[in-house]
Amino acid sequence: MTVSNDITLAEEIKGEILYSAPMARYTSFGVGGTVDFLVFPADLEDLQKTLRWCRRQKLAHFILGNGTNLLVRDGGVRGMAISLSRGFGGITELERGEKDRLIHAGAGESLGRLVEFSQEKSLTGMEWAAGIPGTVGGALFMNAGAFRGEMKDDLQSLQLMDPEGKVIEKGKEELSFSYRSLELKRGWIILGGKFRLRSGNQQAIRSRMEEILQKRAAKQPLHLPSAGSVFRNPSRGVAAGKLIEEVGLKGTRLRDAQISEKHANFILNLGKARARDILTLAEWAKEKVFEEKGVKLEMEIQIIGEDE
Repeated sequence: MTVSNDITLAEEIKGEILYSAPMARYTSFGVGGTVDFLVFPADLEDLQKTLRWCRRQKLAHFILGNGTNLLVRDGGVRGMAISLSRGFGGITELERGEKDRLIHAGAGESLGRLVEFSQEKSLTGMEWAAGIPGTVGGALFMNAGAFRGEMKDDLQSLQLMDPEGKVIEKGKEELSFSYRSLELKRGWIILGGKFRLRSGNQQAIRSRMEEILQKRAAKQPLHLPSAGSVFRNPSRGVAAGKLIEEVGLKGTRLRDAQISEKHANFILNLGKARARDILTLAEWAKEKVFEEKGVKLEMEIQIIGEDE
């Protein structure tokens, strides 16, 4: 990757820049090639300068959360990954009412910390997210959900940055959420969200969180690298993992990639898996479920990059 030498990004921003960064270190799958630039903006101004620099250089870029819902192909990614993990975290209480509180969570904050914060403040509504990895921004972008809860449920508004670097706040009524998706215009970035959470009983909230964590541990293969659910459930009451199991692919292995024996909608990295092996298993599952069940599975994980 070559860029013009008018001025280097390192001269413009305070945050760290990594070159030819191995994406395997920054994704939960632990696979994938390198990205040309990985930038950690220190603050809003850094992010704006980074985006302007990318425009000048005509350099493609994408926002990287915790990489827990991402598969990077073995040839890596040309362009820039921008991580909001270092300058865009934090949780702040904005308003306190008799029955609820309004809080703000930065896009770079971990979803787990938002769940714990809610429990510490005796606020109910986020228990369903206990045990889900990733960032608040990533969870909002995909409208993460489980146990009949979704990110949109208690959301009041989003703080966004448009492609020109302007910060805009949009209320939930202005946003288009659907199953595992938030419709955003190309180039818009989630900076954070405001949530209105109801007051509740702290012990009851903790008990519900522990119940959900136990259910996850019982049903999901949490001990090996993965990206969580590979496919979206095709409809309410129809689980993708159940369909994959019914067509006989549960436990199927290709070199060091395996469809989990515990939950067939998880593909695991047993140690030295390649992205191409994970993708091949996913394609096998899609093809066989369609052939035998007539159901077209859609990917839930994001796939980026190029083949070797």
